[in-house]
Amino acid sequence: MRNKYLDIILFFRRSYEKVQALNLALLRITCWLLIVFLLINSFSCAVNPVTQKRELMLLSRSDEIALGQQTDAEVTATYSLYPDSNLNQYISGVGKKLTAVSHQPDLEFHFKVLDSPVVNAFAVPGGFVYMTRGILAYLNDEAELAGVMGHEIGHVTARHSAKMYSQAQVAQVGLVVGAAVSRTFRKFAGLAEAGLTVLFLSFSREHERQADDLGVLYASRAGYEASRMSNMFVTLQKLNPQPGKDGLPTWLSTHPDPPDRIEAIRKAAAEWRAANPGTGLAVNRDQYLRVLDGLVFGEDPRQGYVKNNLFYHPQMTFQFPVPTDWKVNNTASQVQMISPKEDAAMVLSFARGNTPDEAAETFVNQNKVNVINSDSRNINGFQTRQLQFTLQTEETSITGLAHFIQKDNKVLMFLGYTESNRFSGYAQTFAGTLGGFKPLTDPARINVTPEKLKIIKVTRTDTLGNILKGYGYDETRQKQLAIMNAMELTDKVPAGTLLKTISR
Repeated sequence: MRNKYLDIILFFRRSYEKVQALNLALLRITCWLLIVFLLINSFSCAVNPVTQKRELMLLSRSDEIALGQQTDAEVTATYSLYPDSNLNQYISGVGKKLTAVSHQPDLEFHFKVLDSPVVNAFAVPGGFVYMTRGILAYLNDEAELAGVMGHEIGHVTARHSAKMYSQAQVAQVGLVVGAAVSRTFRKFAGLAEAGLTVLFLSFSREHERQADDLGVLYASRAGYEASRMSNMFVTLQKLNPQPGKDGLPTWLSTHPDPPDRIEAIRKAAAEWRAANPGTGLAVNRDQYLRVLDGLVFGEDPRQGYVKNNLFYHPQMTFQFPVPTDWKVNNTASQVQMISPKEDAAMVLSFARGNTPDEAAETFVNQNKVNVINSDSRNINGFQTRQLQFTLQTEETSITGLAHFIQKDNKVLMFLGYTESNRFSGYAQTFAGTLGGFKPLTDPARINVTPEKLKIIKVTRTDTLGNILKGYGYDETRQKQLAIMNAMELTDKVPAGTLLKTISR
C-alpha cells in the first residue's frame, strides 16, 4: 500500500510542477482530491453483512453507531417520543425477535415510537428504528407490524443509509469548483453536521426491494406470517398519506414503490413457507389491536394548533397570530412558519440562557450577528429583549428581528428573518407576529382533547358499513375507518371481531 500511495503522491507532485503557474485555488482542489482519493481507498474494502460483497463505504461500524446516536438525539428532541411505556415495550419486544434472526444480531438495536401523526417508519444507521403512532394506527396485526419493522431493520443490516451517505460524500466532494471546495468538504467531512438530513434520504427501488425481501425473511424467521406485510402497502395505496404539520416525511416520500411490490412480498413469503414446511407462523391480530386501544389519533391539539390564523399552545398557555397563507410546521422543539413564496421564515424555539438579556447575548455571540438596534421592553406582560440584526453568510446577507421572551422559568426565542434586500417588505409582518405573542387564557382553547383509537368488539354479524353507522359515524369517517381496518364497507364482519374506531 505504501508504494501505491507514494506513486499517487508523486503523480500529484509532477502535476503541480506542470501547473505551478496556476493560482492557489487550483492547488487546493488538487490537494482535496488527493485526500478524498485516499479516504475512498481506505474505506472501500467494507463487506456488506447481507450480500457479503465489497462496496464503497466511508463509514465504519463505529461511525454508523455515532451517526445513529447523534441523529436519535435530534429525532427525539424534534418529534418527541410517544409517552406510553406499555406500547413502547411491546414494539421493542417485537423488534428484538426480529434482530435476533437478522444479519447483524450482535448490533444493539433501539426501537422507539414517535408522537407524530405522520404515517411513516424509518431507521438510521447504527440500529435506531422508529415507528410513528400514525403508522401504528393503520397496521392491523402483529405480523404486519413485524414485516414493516423487518423492512426497516433490513435497511440497517444491508447498510443502505450508510451507503447513501457515503455516496453523497463522494458526490458532493466531487463538485470542486473554486471556493466551494473547502465549504463542501467541511460539510461532509464529519458526522457532527449530518443532522436530520439522514431522515430525508430517499432509497432506490433496488434498496426497497432488498429491504422488502429482508423484511419477509426476518419476520418469517421470527415466527410471523410475513405475507401480511403486503397489507400495509395496500392500505398506503388507498390512504395516500400527506406530510404532517411537524415536517416529518411520509413513508411514500422516502420509500419509492418498486414495481409489483405486493405480489413480490407475497411470493417471497410463500417460498419461505414452502422451504420450511410445518413451521407455525403467527398473525396475532387481536393482541396487536388491544395494545392500540387509547392511542392518540391524528394531530394532538394539546401540543399546539392553528385556528382562524392564530396559533394556540394549550400546554404552555401562549398564543400568537399566523400570517395568512404562511405554512406552519409544529414540532416538539420549535414552531416554524414559512412565507408563501418561501423567501422568509419565523421560528419560535427555546433559547439558551436564564434571562432574555443572557439569551440575546448568547445568540449574538454564537451566530456572530451584527446588532442594528436593541432594547428591553414588556410586551403583553412578558419581559422581552428585542433586537434587529444582520448576518453575512457565504451566500447572502440576512436581516432579522428577534424577541427573547421570559416565559415562566424558560426563555423563548422568536425570530423572523429574510434576505436583507427583502427585509423591508416583511418587517411589518415580523413585528406583528412576534409582538402578538401573548398569554393564552381562554378555557375553550386550553381544554382541548385529541381523538383516540377505541377498540370495540362486534356484537353481531353485519357489514362493516352497517356496524359503523350504528356508532353514528358519517360517510367520510366510515370510509376512513374502513381503510384503517383494511376492509371494505361491504365486507361481512363476524360477531366477536375486534375493530378500530375513533372517539374523544
